[in-house]
Amino acid sequence: MNLSLGISEDLLRNGVNVRITTRGSSMFPLIRTGDRITISPEPHPKIGDVVVVRRNGAMVCHRLVKIFEKDGTIHYQTRGDTVSRVDDPIPQRELLGKVIKIDMMRPSLARRILLLINPVIRRGRLNSVLLPALMKMRKTLS
Repeated sequence: MNLSLGISEDLLRNGVNVRITTRGSSMFPLIRTGDRITISPEPHPKIGDVVVVRRNGAMVCHRLVKIFEKDGTIHYQTRGDTVSRVDDPIPQRELLGKVIKIDMMRPSLARRILLLINPVIRRGRLNSVLLPALMKMRKTLS
């Protein structure tokens, strides 16, 4: 199990807010890699809230898009802002909290450009053109 998940989960379950550094692009442009988010234990989030859930031994930060009851248990369905499909539903016990604050980090110009086009690169578009151009730009800016 992810050690930071264990510590963060214990703190959240005991009513303590947690502040962590993010990585990934699923919530771009709202949350970017390197931003610091504050998570508050929130037992009853609303649709549209950005929540943190436990998924496959990791903390995942996505937007809550659906709340429903199945077999007497409340389930949540989330989706990243840059992802076209929704995540598999999770039971309420997997909810860790709600994002209440985002501290955006100020990356360098080269990093901002990479973060901006990251969703394009991840989807495999324009790789043959963008990657050589980025490599040249990196050498120029270094």
